[in-house]
Amino acid sequence: MSPSRFEDRNKFYKKLIEHSPVGEFGSDYQKESLLRSLDNAHRLLSSPAAKAFDLSLEPMENVRKYVPDYKPGRRFDAAIDRSGSYEAATIGRFGLGCLLARRLAEVGARCIEVTTEYIPFLNWDTHEHGHEKMANMKKSIDAPVAQLVLDLEERGLLNRTLIVLASEFSRDALIEGKPDKKVKDQVEVPDVVNDEKNYGMHRHFTDAGCVLLFGGGIKKGYLHGLTADERPFKTIEKRVVIEDLHASLLRAMGISPRLSYEIEKRPFYVTRDGEGKPIMDLFA
Repeated sequence: MSPSRFEDRNKFYKKLIEHSPVGEFGSDYQKESLLRSLDNAHRLLSSPAAKAFDLSLEPMENVRKYVPDYKPGRRFDAAIDRSGSYEAATIGRFGLGCLLARRLAEVGARCIEVTTEYIPFLNWDTHEHGHEKMANMKKSIDAPVAQLVLDLEERGLLNRTLIVLASEFSRDALIEGKPDKKVKDQVEVPDVVNDEKNYGMHRHFTDAGCVLLFGGGIKKGYLHGLTADERPFKTIEKRVVIEDLHASLLRAMGISPRLSYEIEKRPFYVTRDGEGKPIMDLFA
């Protein structure tokens, strides 16, 4: 798209906003916020930093450190790549995402998110054959994350960059289904597990979870907390609640956990009710 055509589209889109639900029914803050986001995006696209998004500028030997079998022009579609491999598609997309994250960090991006894609029974999903799936999922993120850490350290960026590796929730590692049968057509739960497919890790598990932190002033090789060896695998030492995790991440960035912003005449705290407390043992 030519620069002039892009400018025409940008102007036209701003006019459309006036007739959108936000434009017609939104508050002044919502309208200003949307326009500010558009302006920020426009400023990024027209800045020299936009070249960070062009992975064709990266030397091929660097790309293959993140995606070993990468070939120029190869696409990694949502569920499956051209080779017919689900695993290759997952590793490829996430690996390129980590490479892009490194390039964005180099040009000063302040917040970068790389996600694995959720597709039922594919990619980052453990509804069935949980142990086998978990092994493959770990492989899909292991090498790209390790290379990202190495690259940032080599470039002198790791000490001022905090890498947070986390998931939405954990899964129960025993069997799929619930014994009480309150859900219609629920999976039959055997008394004795003899088939590996029953290790589906289907139910959400909230008694324990883990987060990996690299860089940003965090101790190297430090393990915080302990979970029980037997069911229900609860955290039994140094439990960390989510607002304290948030407070710890904020401390690494030099932000108070009690910081709040007034939005629509009420305060919004950066941690729950401003009560988060950083876990000081995490820091070097």
